Amino acid sequence: MEVPRVVIAGTSSKVGKTMVAIGLMRVLVNKGYTVQPYKVGPDFIDPGFHHLATGRYSRNLDSFMLSRDALLETFVRNFKGADIAVIEGKTGLYDSSDAVSERGSVAEVSKILRAPVLLVANVERLNRTSAAIILGYKVFDPEVDLKGVILNRVGSDRHAGKVRKAVEKLAKVRVYGVIPRKDIRMPYRHLGLVTAYERGDFDELIDNVARIIEEHVDVEKIVDLAYKAPPIDVKLFEEKDKKSGIKIGVLRDEVFSFYYQDNLDQLSRYAEIVTIDSIRDRRLPDVDALYIGGGFPEVFAEQLERNRRLRDEIYSFCDSGRPVYAECGGLMYLGEKIDTGSAEYEMVGFLPLKTVMFKKFQAQGYSVYSAVKSNPITTRGRKVVGHEFHYSKAILTGKADFAFAVKRGFGIDGKRDGIMVKNVMGNYIHVHFLSDRSLAKRFVQQAKKYRRD
Repeated sequence: MEVPRVVIAGTSSKVGKTMVAIGLMRVLVNKGYTVQPYKVGPDFIDPGFHHLATGRYSRNLDSFMLSRDALLETFVRNFKGADIAVIEGKTGLYDSSDAVSERGSVAEVSKILRAPVLLVANVERLNRTSAAIILGYKVFDPEVDLKGVILNRVGSDRHAGKVRKAVEKLAKVRVYGVIPRKDIRMPYRHLGLVTAYERGDFDELIDNVARIIEEHVDVEKIVDLAYKAPPIDVKLFEEKDKKSGIKIGVLRDEVFSFYYQDNLDQLSRYAEIVTIDSIRDRRLPDVDALYIGGGFPEVFAEQLERNRRLRDEIYSFCDSGRPVYAECGGLMYLGEKIDTGSAEYEMVGFLPLKTVMFKKFQAQGYSVYSAVKSNPITTRGRKVVGHEFHYSKAILTGKADFAFAVKRGFGIDGKRDGIMVKNVMGNYIHVHFLSDRSLAKRFVQQAKKYRRD
């Protein structure tokens, strides 16, 4: 299958990958291309910006959580109707899950996709050293198809000329763009970029970034590069949608926005998704299960506390025995209180825990669990893989069962995750439903089992 594609990788985090990627996406859209965006790794924030830049939902490509076949399938299946794929990397090109193997790295994903790679490098206050850095990326793994580099944050035309000359003559790597230092910076918060849900002026921001990319990057040569990518041979997983009449309520708003689109798509194969706004909605709609993803409940804790009526309705729903699955921010919301450091705020109160915010992250990285108890998404004995990234810590205030034993990661207390009360489970791990196709099916089956007619 022909899929024009390019990977925008980086020498490290915060070198301008997201700026280049979303700027390139918008420029291509403005030129009439239908752009399908992707994000390497377990990221929820960048895909939201991709969606605003292109009008299409971004997909996560993670070689730790997903098998090679699952990764290729979601890549190809979601390219349908597009002209070109822009794949934004994460961290540094070769950074991986264990720092030794390539598993989970942008490099590994680029090889699975057989995709050409453009490297974004921050060359501020560098000249000849830039060539040494980029040459290292070029020779470290010859199987990575590193086609060129975009040099970011140059100080002047003279500086740009020096760096370009050094990289092309000494590292023998083609320069596709040289971007000067600009005042435009992507907005950051403790978990990364501020979410697209919260950026009311994002269209203006992205248009400004697009103008920078169009002026300083050779977009047409990148398009040529993408269209020369070799064909992809992949067998798509075929399964007919089996609608069950089940309705799954999903809290999705500026508070809870951390969802893999593939998770929602998997659930949609078997059930109807009903979106709920945790701040503005006062009543729960008629649903058979609840799915509460991650996000920033600590930032919106006052507004969540103020919506007492919805919190009470969610408590009653949890108490009814119907299935509820909550991840990270959702776990915090179902607990008793959130301590932001400056104040405490009442939450749903169904799970016996209080979460406390810290200035440093309490867990970060990939996680591997073993299910020791059957729960809303899986059965006892199955392995669950995912990732954690949170600045909060859960403090238990009462007794509860746990669904998972932590093999890798931290969970709630370093040994356990998936706190359960009745048919409600909250955990810190974020799970990708394509890592195990039974997860979405199980959740819908549980909703059907406990459905109230």
